[in-house]
Amino acid sequence: MSRSGYRRLIAISDPLLRGRHHLHIQISCLPRAVALLAPRITELTASLACAALLFVGFVEQASAQGQQPIKVGLLLTYVGPTAMFARYEDKGARMLIEQVNKDGGINGRPIELVGYDTEGKPDRAGVLYRRLAQEDKVVAVVGPDSIFVLLGMSSIPSEVQVMSVAAPGLYELVQPQHRGYVVSAWAANTFSGTLVLGYLKDKFKANKIGMITTSDSIGETVARTVKTMAAVFGMEVVETAAQPASDRDLLPSLRKLANAQPKIEALYVFGSGPFANIAMNQSELAGINVPIAYNGGNVIPEFIKEVSPETGKRTFLASARSAIAATLPKADPYYDRVQKFGSDYRAKYNEAPALPAAVGYDMAFAVVDALRAVGPDPEKLRDYIRSKQTFVGAQGAEFKRTPSYGYGTDATELAVASIENGQFVYSGYLKDSLQRLGVTKEALTDKMRELKMIAE
Repeated sequence: MSRSGYRRLIAISDPLLRGRHHLHIQISCLPRAVALLAPRITELTASLACAALLFVGFVEQASAQGQQPIKVGLLLTYVGPTAMFARYEDKGARMLIEQVNKDGGINGRPIELVGYDTEGKPDRAGVLYRRLAQEDKVVAVVGPDSIFVLLGMSSIPSEVQVMSVAAPGLYELVQPQHRGYVVSAWAANTFSGTLVLGYLKDKFKANKIGMITTSDSIGETVARTVKTMAAVFGMEVVETAAQPASDRDLLPSLRKLANAQPKIEALYVFGSGPFANIAMNQSELAGINVPIAYNGGNVIPEFIKEVSPETGKRTFLASARSAIAATLPKADPYYDRVQKFGSDYRAKYNEAPALPAAVGYDMAFAVVDALRAVGPDPEKLRDYIRSKQTFVGAQGAEFKRTPSYGYGTDATELAVASIENGQFVYSGYLKDSLQRLGVTKEALTDKMRELKMIAE
């Protein structure tokens, strides 16, 4: 090879050689090593071998970088009264991530879940959220799953600029200035729970409502919402009674409602755990034998085992389709989606999924779908989830969020469930009753704005 030809080859190779300190190969020694191994090799062959090994080194380095996992936070509450929710949500989220990784991950990169337990403590949750964002370098967080936890740390996601796909049923209590980095993946939200009043009006001609609720800020908020929405249906909340969530004798409040004038034609119960079950069961003892509208956290079969058979039959609640999968009509537009999730879940865990399992799946799916669409940049993920994302979740509801509406679901599209043999069963659709009552989506949207469900 001529001296000038060799110089041209070196000039071509030089930009590559400048990056040699990033590789484990000692590039400067390669021509000499090749010469020792094959004394008769030509200068051109040695140079080409050097360039080939250099290229292989770059490919190996790029491949290693391509396999680095994408980290996603999982921040749930595994202790306390909401622990059952977290266990189901965890399983739903992990099932999805396992499926994604089995199929090759996101452009060849696996997803790694980095999980922590809030222990039901907002301060702890805030510290852990910062750790996930600043130390673990997650691109988004699945959780928190408790409204009490979220409200205590709702400013943190926007401070660290990492998106939270949470699961609170009262997302509207999050201050509008903090909603930019927080959305909800819970389809059966509190507002939807008030629409079951329309079902009672349609099916039972109920107009006069008595309400029992927990005597705390959440109960007060729900009571105001119920009163507002009852008026939309031409109904009246005659009397509201409240007791601490820890109380187990609710007869004083129920007797107050039983003696209300005018006489109540339906009972609205808000609460979770034993409080809700006791309120429903003791209503008959108090002389209240009317349809019951239920709204609260008892959406897992384990939580309603104490509801008596007769009480269960006259209890109705707004429900995501996944909670009533076994009795969902096959003509339902989301029937196949709900059944597929249930089948996958049972195959993996050998148990039937409760509603929170589908919620956990949908929380994680929002992040996975965004990663597929825009990649792992946290800001792009946040913008996509808030304003561009549309999908039908495992709950059997379509999510289409906007910057002003962090739920993203159509409240009128939920089903109505009652309780039979300790299970939730299909009873109807909210939209059918609302249509018969002449209540439009536009009217409900106006009320959602009034109640700060939509923050504009």
